[in-house]
This record gives sequence, structure tokens and C-alpha cells, in this order.
Amino acid sequence: MFGGYALIVTFVLITTGLFLVHAGSLLNLGFPLLAASLAFYLFFFRRHIYVAFVWWIWLFTPLVRRLVDYQTGYHAISPVMLTPILVTAFAFLPLLVKPRFILKRSHYPFLLLVIVYLYALVVGAISNGVAAALFNFAGSADPLAFGLFLMSDYKGFAENRKAFMFSSNLGLLLISAYGLYQFFHMPPWDAYWLEASKFASAGPAIAEQVRLFGPCNAPGVYGAALMTSLVYVLVTKGPLRIAAGGLGFPAFGLSLVRSAWGGWVIAVAVLIFFSGGKTRLRLISLGFVLALFAFPIVTVGPVADTLSKRFATFNNIQQDGSFKQRQNLYETSTLDAFSNPIGSGYGASGISLKLSGTAVTGFDSGLLQIPFEFGWIFGALFVWAMLAIGLNVTEAARKTSDNIVIASAGLFVAVNVQNIGAPVWDNVFGMAMWASAAFALGPVTAFVPRKIQLSSALGLRQLALPRSINEN
Repeated sequence: MFGGYALIVTFVLITTGLFLVHAGSLLNLGFPLLAASLAFYLFFFRRHIYVAFVWWIWLFTPLVRRLVDYQTGYHAISPVMLTPILVTAFAFLPLLVKPRFILKRSHYPFLLLVIVYLYALVVGAISNGVAAALFNFAGSADPLAFGLFLMSDYKGFAENRKAFMFSSNLGLLLISAYGLYQFFHMPPWDAYWLEASKFASAGPAIAEQVRLFGPCNAPGVYGAALMTSLVYVLVTKGPLRIAAGGLGFPAFGLSLVRSAWGGWVIAVAVLIFFSGGKTRLRLISLGFVLALFAFPIVTVGPVADTLSKRFATFNNIQQDGSFKQRQNLYETSTLDAFSNPIGSGYGASGISLKLSGTAVTGFDSGLLQIPFEFGWIFGALFVWAMLAIGLNVTEAARKTSDNIVIASAGLFVAVNVQNIGAPVWDNVFGMAMWASAAFALGPVTAFVPRKIQLSSALGLRQLALPRSINEN
């Protein structure tokens, strides 16, 4: 085990060393190639460490991109940002070797999603160009493949889950510490990137005024990463989680992502609702300890001022600028989202616009993005499949005493609720959603009863669940 993590440390040292000797230009292609090579080795020889490595790569790659741009000049299209896609792509291999897994009747919802994604790829390649469609497809399909890989690896499931929880806790500690450093002492590479990319939603590139985005590429993504880890930190063990949670909550607050705050509350509510009395008491005790740890940071100085201003918007939400923009979006763009029955396909929105050159921008709403991207019929299939999986993970939480299963079910629901804002099936959002689905459904998938018509139509059936996986 140590050998695999030692290789990751070596990889980090090489990356850091190249930056320190001002050889950032080598990282433009070197970082993706080194990361993909390491992922190849870990996938075949240290698979559980591969699981941890994938999560870390999604968290820290944007920071590497900013370091490279700081030394070599801003790149609107950066090869470094291909790294998470390349590293996660190995998760497709088990599905290609054993396609029967996805073809099982019990996995029909996932099969439907694969069909919808392939449809959007074909439509997007025709309408928006092959490069843009493929990039957009990979960003959505990679997280789904990662979740299916976790579900399909029956023998390694417990070890993979343990590795992910470790990577989540350690990642929480690191991204929180970096985020707080970013707030108090804005790093020059972050300031340079904010100004060069004209990324206005993060605020001014000034210490104590910036809206935290940590090592990620946006406050929303940073908030999603923190939300995920701050849910899992409540149900894992070890001293690391106390330090991680103590730093994580102030950073989470300073991201100013209200949808992520609400998502965390939803996930914890699910966890408390389905947990036993002893677990509830333990969660309350842990929350008290974390609050004591975070208290000195969030109650004094600029942190307290920033948080109080953001919380004040809840008292008059209708006057909030972002709320007004969201309301206006739904009022003016709903008809546009449904205007194309076949959908625009992949490559018509988001970062992929840089590859397609199209003027279409899509919608800053997951709910509107579904018909816009997938069209009427395949958009309906997408919603159908997501609802079925949501019913399954909820049933899994109801039937188990395993707190990680329950927390994962809550997290899956919490991420999907955030579809009211930006789409959540790609990037860190997608990784959190499909990893949580995998950990909720486990090596033996849970199924909702046939009396639920939606799931019955998909061919789902009820099976017994293992009560707990006691590796944490």
C-alpha cells in the first residue's frame, strides 16, 4: 500500500520541483502524461490507491494549471485540464471487459444514462464539432464510469471505499488549508488567473475580499468538493477528520456557495433521519467538537464579516442579485430550453464552447440544461433514470445500519437538488454524485419495491442488503 502512496508523493514532488525551477512549460504536457502513467500503474497494481488518486486529481489539477499559466502566460485552452479526464478514463476498462455488468436488468437506469450520453455525443458531434462534443462527453461520462467501476469491483469494494474516505478527509484538510491561505494571503498565481480569465464571480483578486475557490477553478466547484468531504467526515474515523472538519467548515463558509450549504444540510438531515439513536448522539458530539475547533476562525475579523454579510442575504433573498438572475433565467429561458426537440447535444455549452466556436452558451441551470442538451425524449429518459437511482439509494439508506451508506444516499440527493443551479453530472459535482451512488448501492445493489411504478417499469426488484461494511 505504501508503495502506491509513495509514488503519488513522488509525482507531487516532481510537479512542485518543475515549478520551483521555472520549468512550468514542461508541465503543460508533462503533467497530464505523468498523471496518466501513474494512474495506469495504480489501476492495475494498486487499484484502491487509484481511487484516492482520481479524487485528488480532480481537486488539484486547476491549481497546477494556474501555476503553469503564471510562468508561461494564460492559456484559454490548457492541456493540463485534460488530466482528470485522462486519469478517470481508466474506469471505463472494467465495463468494456465485462459489459454484462451494465447490461444486467438491475442496472437498467445506468444503461439508460449511457444511452442518453451516447445520443448527446452523436448529436453534438454533428452540430457542434467532434472535439467539443468529445470533451463535453468525457466530462460527463468519466464520473459515471468511475461510479460504475466502484460498483462493479465486488472484491475490492471495501478497500476502495476506505481509500476514498481517506482521500476525502486528507483532501478536505489540504483544500481547506489552501483556501484559507488564499483568503488571507492571495497567491500571485491565483490573482493572475482571476484577472487573465476575467472570472468575475470569484470577486476581486484581493486578500480578504475574494470568494474562495481554493485549488479548484470556481467557488461552486470548491463548495461541492467541501460539501462532499464535510458529509463523509461525519461518518469516518481517525484523528485526521477533526483537523479536516475544523478547517473545512470555515473554508466552506467563505466559498459563499449557498446551494452547497443547503446541500450539506439536506445530506446531514438524511443521515440523521435514517441513523439510529447512538449515531445521532455521536453526530451531535462530533459536530460540537468541530464547532469548537472552527469557532476561533469564523467569529473574528474578516472571516466573520464576510460570513455575516452572506448569511444576511437569507433574510431578504428576493433582493439578492444572484437570486434575481436565477429567477430571470427561468422566466426568460424555459421556452428556449425546450425549443429543440432533439436537443443541442454535447459541445454546445460550458468550457467546450472554446473548442466548438459556437455562440450558444447553454443555461446556468441543470434543470434547463437537460432538455437543452438531450432533447425531449432522451431528456425524459435521463430524468427517469435519475429518479430511479434516487429511489434506490434512498431504499439503501432505509435498509442498512452502515453510516457511510446512509451518508452517501444523503449526498446523492443533496447533489441532485443543486441541479436547480448549474448541471451536476460532470466535473467534481459528477464525481461526488456517482461515487456517492456507488457507496450507497454497494457491492449488492439495493432496489426499490415493485409497487413503485417508476422503478417497476425499469425492471427493478428488491434484494436484501448487507447491514454494514466494517472497514472504517
